[in-house]
Amino acid sequence: MISNIDVYFAIASEAVAEAERLENAARRPKPDGEPGFIITYDPEKKSFKASLIAIVFAGMYLESLFYLNGAKRFGRKKYNKKLDKTLSYEEKLELFGIRDQAILAEAAHFRKMRRDLVHEKAVRVSDLTADKIHFAQGEAKKALSFVRKVGAA
Repeated sequence: MISNIDVYFAIASEAVAEAERLENAARRPKPDGEPGFIITYDPEKKSFKASLIAIVFAGMYLESLFYLNGAKRFGRKKYNKKLDKTLSYEEKLELFGIRDQAILAEAAHFRKMRRDLVHEKAVRVSDLTADKIHFAQGEAKKALSFVRKVGAA
């Protein structure tokens, strides 16, 4: 089978690196040697955009990895009809023999974050709580780390 799986992973990796580069470039030391940094506001939100790209392409990589392994193990027809659209990421990992609870927890987290990103629902500022606020740059790094682990398993 022909796949763009390597391209998806490369795009996710490059986007995380670009987000980190942009984040670091926006920091400068506080004057007079005070601890901490001053972060320059980026009206174009370039680091944020690169992080979103990383998360989406990490998901594309994961979906491709599942499909390639599922089609190989169960046949394309069975995987497409019975498994691909009905199982969560965690269930697919278990189907492929990955039962490490830490990886399964990362899968659940990634699934929720990716869904929230791809199917965004606007929220009122008054409804925001600490558990609902996520930073794209950190989530992009987690996503890349997660799919890297799955790809190596």
